[in-house]
Amino acid sequence: YEVARFLAKNRFNSVRLPLCVSHILTNQKPQQDVINIQENKAINASTYMSALSSIVQTLAFRNISVLLDMHTLTPFESGGLPWTSPTEATSFFDAVDVLTTQLCNAKHWNIIGLDLKNEPHLATWGDGTATDFQLMAQRIGNRMLSKCPTWLAFVEGINAPRTLAIDGKSFAFSDWWGGGLEEAGDKPVELGLESKVVYAPHYYNPAVYPQLYYLKSGTRAGDTIINYEELDDATLALRVQATSEHMFGHLRKTQEGALVMGEFGGLYSQDLHPMKTTQRATEALIEIMKQPGYAGGYLWALNPESAYQFNPSNTRVTTTEGLLDETWLNVNEPFLRAMAAMDSLPNLRSFPCFTP
Repeated sequence: YEVARFLAKNRFNSVRLPLCVSHILTNQKPQQDVINIQENKAINASTYMSALSSIVQTLAFRNISVLLDMHTLTPFESGGLPWTSPTEATSFFDAVDVLTTQLCNAKHWNIIGLDLKNEPHLATWGDGTATDFQLMAQRIGNRMLSKCPTWLAFVEGINAPRTLAIDGKSFAFSDWWGGGLEEAGDKPVELGLESKVVYAPHYYNPAVYPQLYYLKSGTRAGDTIINYEELDDATLALRVQATSEHMFGHLRKTQEGALVMGEFGGLYSQDLHPMKTTQRATEALIEIMKQPGYAGGYLWALNPESAYQFNPSNTRVTTTEGLLDETWLNVNEPFLRAMAAMDSLPNLRSFPCFTP
């Protein structure tokens, strides 16, 4: 209850809950030693689905909506594709059926939809092959809608190498995992019901992976960038605008579907760049989310154990950070203050956002 109260107090109106396909299917009992039952008596941790149900209902009490996220296939396999065989496809669809059968009802009124697969970085788009995520997303989305026509289908992008000229300078890079929606303008996801697609790309800062477009100069040395020089605010903002527009922002002009950042953020308070490039990249993206055609985004992450590998761009590390600290009792105040910039998003309100 305290976490939900904190979120509502600070105007967070939606939570994306990462799920595990195998745990949905087996109804795996959560680890009891990671849940403080005395402080969280509203949580029924007897099974995976009972825990999920009680979390959704707790957030509903605070008028916070929930996006269910098909995040990993197993605890040990994230899944660069939703499936790689007919058997795996059957299991994936069975998991979708469990969610729609048990959670698509008035008791869980605040669920808005399903993120069809987190970061399908091994997928292609629109080529008609066995790895075509456009086709996979259509199959998953239609399966969801067959049992729950009220939910929305959140569709992430792929990961592919790209080249882009910005201010006369050519950059070679790969999409952020989940961010590559370049082909979706010509080859959109089309479902059996209209107005059900939400494109949900991911976009990150240099703590996830150092990109040359974030810097004025530097030399790639493996995964790091050495001898780098940082950009001024205006030029960095232009680079974030250009790359995000190339990956997914263009959909605002070619698609009727909504555009919501499925993940953004990452490391913030511990940024070791002298000019705080990691922080400024996130801040620039928040300003972009205020532009027409965007509908907000999901900060990664509330929980404190997410790890980041680069800080600053020339140094490989393992650093964790979230909106809450490792005790789950204290707030990461600099990170929270940065997110307050989202309070000026157009039409920001608690859920439900409108009444019929």
